[in-house]
Amino acid sequence: MPNQPKTPIRGFRIPDELYRAAQAKAADEGRTLTDVIREFLENYIHGGAVADPGQRTAG
Repeated sequence: MPNQPKTPIRGFRIPDELYRAAQAKAADEGRTLTDVIREFLENYIHGGAVADPGQRTAG
């Protein structure tokens, strides 16, 4: 198939509000949400700083 994706599609649950806000921010930055999530996961598995869920800030 010529249009076959290079990576498999994954699924996860996320609140609609968070998803829409993340999509909008990624678009404002000229990126896809896939790019943002991939970068986050790479950082996460390689020991990069990740916000503590108990330390979330409003905004």
